Order: sequence, then C-alpha cells, then structure tokens
Amino acid sequence: MKNKNNFRLGVVILTGVMLSACSSSPTPNYYTLQAKATPITHSGVRVIEVMPVGLPDRLDRASIVVQDHQGRSKVLDNDRWTSTLSTQLRDGLSAGLQQKLGAVDRYNSGMSAGQVSYRIATDFSNFDVIEDSANHALTSTHDHYMNVMVTWIIKADVPLAMESSATNQATTTLQNRSISCRTHFTVPIQGERRNINNIVAASTQSLNRIIENIADSVVMMNAKKVVSIDGVTCS
Repeated sequence: MKNKNNFRLGVVILTGVMLSACSSSPTPNYYTLQAKATPITHSGVRVIEVMPVGLPDRLDRASIVVQDHQGRSKVLDNDRWTSTLSTQLRDGLSAGLQQKLGAVDRYNSGMSAGQVSYRIATDFSNFDVIEDSANHALTSTHDHYMNVMVTWIIKADVPLAMESSATNQATTTLQNRSISCRTHFTVPIQGERRNINNIVAASTQSLNRIIENIADSVVMMNAKKVVSIDGVTCS
C-alpha cells in the first residue's frame, strides 16, 4: 500500500511539473505584412491576376527567420507571421496592387468581366533578414538589413471576344506580349539587434517597393511603352 501511495504521489508531482512547464511557455507574437500604396491616377488597368509567389523553402514558414553574415539561420518560433511568408507576400502584393492600380484581382474568381487582365507571377530568390551575429546594439545599418531579390513575369490575357475582333489590333498586340523583370535591393533595419517591430517595418517597406515596381511595369505594358524603371531590369 505504501508503494502504491508513493507511486500516486509521484504521478501527481510529475503532472504538476509538466503543467507548470506548459503554462510557463511564452505565447507567440503574430505579425502581418500590411501593404500601403498611393493610387496611380488613371492607371488604365482594371483587372489583374496575382499568382502564388515562389519562395525558398528556408523562408516559407510562419515563424520569422533571421540570418547572419555567415549564412546561418535562426527560426524565431515565438515571433510569427499570421500565415506562411509566401502567403503573406502574395496577399500583400494583391492588396497593394489593387490599391495602387485601382484594379481587381481575379485570382480567386477567375472572372475578368470581358476586360484585358494582367497575370503576374512573382518569384522571390531572397527576402532575408540579415543581422550581425554579435550580441550587441548595432553601430551601422549595414549590419542589419533586408536583402531582397525578386523577379516577375507579366502576361496580358485578352478575352476571346476582344481577340477575335478585327478592328481591335491593340489588344491583339497585347495578347502576344509578356515582360520579365528583376530587381535586387537592400533596406536597412533600424534600431537594436532583433527588434521584431523594426524587422516587420523593413519587411513591409521592402514589399511596398516591389509593389511600386510591379505596378509601374504593368501600367507601362498596358500603355504599350518600353518598361523603364530605376533599379529594375526588364526584357
């Protein structure tokens, strides 16, 4: 009987320790990339289709990932996006481009209402948070920054009714045209090392810059102009 009581006491103590450990685990913090864009007056673009983005597996997770200058990565399990980073980027691009262009993203509905639509496929080679590996306040913005490399392809989708119209030569020209663009830039992350709010702010700033570049390229393509944007190479 004594052994049985000791066993029960041990189970109670072990359960208490486990519950205490669980209750002491920190609650994760969640963040969202919220794009902001100043609308282009009379962009001429009414319908877009923002496809799911390409993103390296090392980044495509909900937890925020930071990387040092030696390429070593650390996953911040207690600081997370509200969805995987690829979803954050696609949703941010969609919201920002709709706001910037005054257009509707038809990705979910597939409807274009008989208008020319621009399909946008984006691939991120880098969307990295780079930080100094030393555990101290940073003295240079070059020690802590976003490293972004992204390419995008835009292709016009002309409805059959418009394409078959013999008088609509302009839309026929659009139907046969696509452009491919790429850019690479860095954005400093202000403040002390691993300040998550500053990381989120720099990530949002990076996304907004990409939105500006993609929107400008769509507008120029729609106007049948040569796409020329500072810091962007298109062909």
